[in-house]
Amino acid sequence: MFRTVFALGCLALTLFGTGAASAARAPDLDTRGLQGLLAREKPAPYLLDVRTEGEFRQGRIHGSILIPMNQITRRLGEIPRDRKVVVVCASGARSAAVARFLGQQGFPWVANYVDGVEGWARAGLPVLR
Repeated sequence: MFRTVFALGCLALTLFGTGAASAARAPDLDTRGLQGLLAREKPAPYLLDVRTEGEFRQGRIHGSILIPMNQITRRLGEIPRDRKVVVVCASGARSAAVARFLGQQGFPWVANYVDGVEGWARAGLPVLR
């Protein structure tokens, strides 16, 4: 597991940089913030899950769409620009890199869900399996 996460982290740095010369950081949403956004926004924000297929199968937030981090650059056209986009991963690290990257690509509203699916589950919220 560590090797997979480490490799994905290295991939993130390769694809998206360290952020030193990047655009402003994407705003962070915690669990309460994401719940509020989901409750009030119509249409609902696009929940972009950037974990691996295996992680996604183990549990996901209802309504999330899987585009693994290593596929983001080639599947960029699948992510809507006319909706708010919230990027989700397991714990908020990979999603931060992808949210920053999407902001650099001109997406008008992107946020990073800092608590991740793990935090969603710890809060007792439903995780689809």
